[in-house]
Amino acid sequence: MAKIKKISFGDLANIRKLISVLCSDNVMSYRRLFFVSVPTTYIQNLFYSVHLRKFPETYVISDIDNHLKGLISVKAQTGNPYKWQIKRLFLSPNCHEEGKQLVEYIIAKFGARGVDTFYASVSDSQNELIDLFIKGCGFRFCSNESLWEVSNINFLVSDFDEKNFRPFKNCDNQKAADLYNENLITHYKYSLSKEKEEFNDKFFQGIGSDSDFKYVLEEEKTGILKAFIEIKTCDNKNYFIDSIIPPQYFDLYPTILSFAVKKILKRNKNFKLYIKNRKYLQCGEQLETFFKENRFEQLQSNTILVRDFFKTVKEEANNFNNAVVFSGFEV
Repeated sequence: MAKIKKISFGDLANIRKLISVLCSDNVMSYRRLFFVSVPTTYIQNLFYSVHLRKFPETYVISDIDNHLKGLISVKAQTGNPYKWQIKRLFLSPNCHEEGKQLVEYIIAKFGARGVDTFYASVSDSQNELIDLFIKGCGFRFCSNESLWEVSNINFLVSDFDEKNFRPFKNCDNQKAADLYNENLITHYKYSLSKEKEEFNDKFFQGIGSDSDFKYVLEEEKTGILKAFIEIKTCDNKNYFIDSIIPPQYFDLYPTILSFAVKKILKRNKNFKLYIKNRKYLQCGEQLETFFKENRFEQLQSNTILVRDFFKTVKEEANNFNNAVVFSGFEV
C-alpha cells in the first residue's frame, strides 16, 4: 500500500535521484519558463522549505518498501488562501495511480481547510498528464496561456511620454483587480477571477536579483487605469513581462512594452525578455497576433485545468506507462 507524507530531510537524496533521472533535456521545456535548473535550484528550494517549514507544501508517496514513487508541491495563490495551485508533480514510470492518489490527497487535505478551487497549468504536449487530471482527478479544461520570447525589438517606441506611467501602490489593488476581472472573458470569471489582495506588492522590492516591479498606466484626468504592468526577474538577466490591457487601449501596447524595456535597461543592458499571453483575457487573440507579426518565438503553451472542491469525478483514469515531469507557471 502506498504511503503519503510531508517531505522530510531523509527524502531529499531520493528526490534528487528521482528528479535527475526524469529531468532529461527532452522533458525540461519549463526550464526556460522558470530560468532555473530543476536538479539544483529546485532541490535547494526544497531544502529551505523543509528547514523553514514554509512554501511550498510538498508531499511524497512511497511504496511499502519505502521506494519513492512521486512528489507533489502546492501553494496558495498569493493574497487568496482559498485558491491553491499544483506547482510541480514528479512521478516514476508506471506510477500514474500514485499520481492520482497524491492529487486526491492534496484536494482532500486542503479542501477540508476551506480551499474551494484547485488549478494546474500543464504543457499542452503532456496529453497523458492532462488525462490524469481530467479523467482521474476530476479537473476540467478551463483555458490556455503561453510564454513567448521577444526575439527582436523593432516594435519599440522611442518617443513616448512617461508621465502617465507610475509605480503601482497597494492602494491601487482594487483598481487592478477590477481591471483584471472586467477583462476576463465571461465564462472564465467564476474560476479565474482575482481578489484585490492578490495584487498587493511585497516589501523590499529591488533588493537582490529576485525582483518584481509593478506599474500602472493611468488616465491623467480621471485616474482610470488603462493598463497594469508587472516586470519580474529571478537573476537580473531573464526578464518576464505580464500586463493587463483592455481591448479599447490595445493600440498602446507597443508603448507599454517600450516603457517596460526602458525600466529593464536601467538594471541590465544585456537581458532576455519573455512575455506571457493569457488566452482567458479579452486581448488574448490580439496579443498573439501582435507576437506573430513581430516574429516572437513561442516557448511554451499550457492548458489551465481547474477543480472546484465539490466537483465529482465522472470517469476513471486510463492506464499509462510513461514517467511524468510537470511544473506549471502561475495563473
